[in-house]
Amino acid sequence: MKEYDRIFRLLSYELVQAKSCLKKLEDESKEFPDSNRSIVIKKIKGKLYYYMQWREDGKICWKYLSAVSPGAVCQEEAKLQYAKELAAQKKEQESIVNHLESMLHDLQKERAKEKIVEDYSFEVFWKDEITARVHVQGSRVKVSRFTDHPLKQLFASAGMTRHQLNHIFEMRCWDRNRADIQDILNGLGLSDYNPYEIVKRTHGVSYNDFIWFRFPGEQLTAKDVMVR
Repeated sequence: MKEYDRIFRLLSYELVQAKSCLKKLEDESKEFPDSNRSIVIKKIKGKLYYYMQWREDGKICWKYLSAVSPGAVCQEEAKLQYAKELAAQKKEQESIVNHLESMLHDLQKERAKEKIVEDYSFEVFWKDEITARVHVQGSRVKVSRFTDHPLKQLFASAGMTRHQLNHIFEMRCWDRNRADIQDILNGLGLSDYNPYEIVKRTHGVSYNDFIWFRFPGEQLTAKDVMVR
């Protein structure tokens, strides 16, 4: 999972950079004529004139530029050529953005599959008193409860689904709709709102009680994680 997270963060950063580059190209393009325009020569009453030509609402439109003479429309030609170059760069950048978005979408699907099949376990404490041990295997969640005290116990039964466990996790997390949630997630090293990944980092502590989670390999006591 760490490799997935590393690649996801890298692709997310590249996508932000690519979108920023695309935005700059779009803003710059507004200062130049439509790249689909072209300069044509029209003969009127035996004399030759330069016109800008383009199609609008299904109709061909023209704008007079000048009489034909060497270099008479060099500035317009340069602007038009630059507009065409910008259009090509925009198209290429749009392709990069779409590709990165597709890669992130596919990676998220793979990460979701990986997390679904990942087995894990953790212990639940009230202060320094163990109240439950939870084993997640496949789609099954088995809970070994060591107390029935309503203020110390999160689990009403010895079994549940991953969805139900995830709901319990989410109750120990910040509101996913709060305005600064992405800043909080970034501070935890997360790119998306995943209750399991959040409680692994916060130990599921809350200002409302003294319950917390200990995951395998952690040498912690209540004083190390409690917020009050």
